[in-house]
Amino acid sequence: MSRLLLLFSLFILGTACAFSQGTVKGNVLDKRVDEALQFVNVAVSRQGDTKTLKGGITDERGAFRVSGLENGNYTLTLSFMGYKTLKRNFTISDEKKMVSYGRLYMSEDTRMLNEVTVTGQRSSMKLEVDRKSFDVSQQIINAGGAAADVLENIPSVEVDNDGNISLRGNTSVEVWINGKSSGLTTDNRAEILQQLPAESIDRIEVIDNPSAKFSAEGSAGIINIVLKKDRKAGYYGSLQAGGNTNGGANTSGNINYNSPLFDAYLNIGYRHRVHKGNTSSYQESFANNQYQYYNSDSEHRGNNLFSRAGITWHATKKDDFSLSGMMMKGGHNDGYSYPYHYGAIGSATDSHIMTRRNTGDSDMRMLYGEFNYRHNFTDTHFIDFVADYHSWNMDNDQLYQDSTEYLDMPDRGREYSYQHRPMYMRNKRWEVKIDYENPITENIKLQAGYQGNFSHENSPQESYVDDTWEGTNSTEDKEYFNRFIYDMDLHALYATTTLNFGKFGIMAGLRGEYWKVNTESYTWEQEHDATKREPAFKKDYFQLFPSVFMSYQLTETQQLQLNYTRRLRRPWGGQLNSFRNTRDASIVSYGNPELTPEYSHSFSLNYLKTWTEHSLMLSAYYRPTTDVIQRINYQGATDGIMYQTNMNVARSLSTGLEMVLKNKLFRILDLTTTANAYYYKLNGFSYDIDGQTVTGEGNSNFTWNARMQASIILPYDISIQATGRYRSRQVITQGYRKANYGLDLGLRKSFFSKALTLSVNCRDVFNSRKWETFTSNETFSRHQINKRHSRNVNFTLTYNFGNMRAKRPKMNHDENNMQDSQINYNGDEQ
Repeated sequence: MSRLLLLFSLFILGTACAFSQGTVKGNVLDKRVDEALQFVNVAVSRQGDTKTLKGGITDERGAFRVSGLENGNYTLTLSFMGYKTLKRNFTISDEKKMVSYGRLYMSEDTRMLNEVTVTGQRSSMKLEVDRKSFDVSQQIINAGGAAADVLENIPSVEVDNDGNISLRGNTSVEVWINGKSSGLTTDNRAEILQQLPAESIDRIEVIDNPSAKFSAEGSAGIINIVLKKDRKAGYYGSLQAGGNTNGGANTSGNINYNSPLFDAYLNIGYRHRVHKGNTSSYQESFANNQYQYYNSDSEHRGNNLFSRAGITWHATKKDDFSLSGMMMKGGHNDGYSYPYHYGAIGSATDSHIMTRRNTGDSDMRMLYGEFNYRHNFTDTHFIDFVADYHSWNMDNDQLYQDSTEYLDMPDRGREYSYQHRPMYMRNKRWEVKIDYENPITENIKLQAGYQGNFSHENSPQESYVDDTWEGTNSTEDKEYFNRFIYDMDLHALYATTTLNFGKFGIMAGLRGEYWKVNTESYTWEQEHDATKREPAFKKDYFQLFPSVFMSYQLTETQQLQLNYTRRLRRPWGGQLNSFRNTRDASIVSYGNPELTPEYSHSFSLNYLKTWTEHSLMLSAYYRPTTDVIQRINYQGATDGIMYQTNMNVARSLSTGLEMVLKNKLFRILDLTTTANAYYYKLNGFSYDIDGQTVTGEGNSNFTWNARMQASIILPYDISIQATGRYRSRQVITQGYRKANYGLDLGLRKSFFSKALTLSVNCRDVFNSRKWETFTSNETFSRHQINKRHSRNVNFTLTYNFGNMRAKRPKMNHDENNMQDSQINYNGDEQ
């Protein structure tokens, strides 16, 4: 009996102690963009004492909660690199055990140096729970460039000579605009990203292990391009003009208006692009003992008009209606001449030379429209509906003129070949999304939603040939006519639940996706006689994609995360088209309608440590993949021609370590250092095709890359940036790619209180960026060098006007969400 009384007394005492302790909580936001700040250091100390009693860091919503405080007077200190330290005094007493600050706004850092104002830049990178966010709006080296140039300067992201994008060495990555695919597909995104102006981009988000809330497409993850959409009150805008040493030019203007009732923006820009490059290739075919070699310079010119606009109506305190759109119209023309040299391997002279002149013209038109309705039950409890439509058309004319001279048979004379290859791409896509989010309690949050994508592509291409150089008597080549039709419908449902248990947090989710694919590929006869058409190639799939995210707060400034997701990579339209393309005289490429998706299990372990002026994030990842889609090369068994196609050939494994280190030194220097070391293993394969067995040896490689960016803020509104990067040797299918490096430099000077800004940058200072690859098997070997751009110096002048210093007008929020204090703090020092 005495033991029971003792236990009961201890329980009563513990309960009384628990209720006697106080709590302070709040939400931290970026003052400029009104968005949550994650991983902000939170420290609580006694007033007049600098020793930290308790603390932590903010979560994905910018929220913090510090409990276990005795009665007394305290100081709350919020610190985050690149922002002014924010302090608030508060008191815990018997009458008030809970202190809630609602919203706390942190503003960018401004310091005085030698009596001259030095304005700090926003931190170039933010580490968030499920992503890394890179602020590119102040990147001097991006001035005058395009979205593809911006992505080249993002850690762990690569853009090759054809505009293909990879993340951590994996090309299975989704690229979005403003959180949605926005019509970007593997077929068209290289062209669109070359035309999207860099000055319209605010930040790049890299989500390398997306949760079940996001599309399962992209085994490497998602790259989200967030366009600028400022939120200052009143009207404001800018005008910009620039040029570069290659002959390119750009100009743009934007204007914004924000009020408590309406937000609106309009942006329009024009770009004239000039890219100068070089490509060379040496190839040996062992079956016929012949070599092929070419080396040629190229020049790509283009013009495009870009515009976007949007308006948001704040109908009530809880309801927002938005309409927005984006338009691109432009084209490019290319011209280059390739002298193909042929001869016997080991011979000192060529047997014949084929000179190919390739000229191309294209016309591209893109339209995107979006309707959005959002109902806010509270600031964090909402339902969001989005419906959008995207149309992308591209008319591409390619002209190939071949002149062949037989050096070993001078009496044979020259032979000519003429090919005119028009192609018309027509792509349409509709998307509907509904997202619901409800923080049921402070420790439980529910997310659920639906996504529907409906895409249609119809791309005919024709060919006209002649045996003269000018093509005066050209006729249609029916063998090379093709119409490719691709339809995919996708329906997805998802649900995630987030639970917090003190220092431990978990988010578990499940996504189900059902999709069906129809492809048709017509020859000339099938195009003109429907009775000869084969049935459409149809497939449908249903797959489940779970995700689990776990986090543990080791100390106030250290956090550990363990994540798992299941991802996939679907074959895109062109990979499924069986039509044989002869654009490259050295190889014939075609697609494979039998391709199936490849599936990956993605694991990651993250460690985050923050200091007042420094932060460190270490990530380890492990990603096994089945049914890997790979390009394979083989030599025709009867014609000796090189062919290239795609097959589900093997399994692969990617695993690696990534480090992100941020430092603020000497008050004026910001350093961001990233390094990614990964091991890639591709199993060997054998595949029967064209009456022969094509094999590929298993290979593995340890690869690493590093990038460092230094930003120096000097007096008199002068900024300097330098970005250097190095990529080591990397294994590819049937070969490897050599290491490469590059350096970019930029300088910016502001005048008249930042009303006028001049930016100068040099991309590829050492003219060293190139892709050099070696591929081989039993029947061939090939050494290829591609250089997409040459060194380039850009000059950009920007004029800002309007109410540039105004704060965003605050909407009234639900009183129930204001908690105890009923106060919104603006983040200014008191």
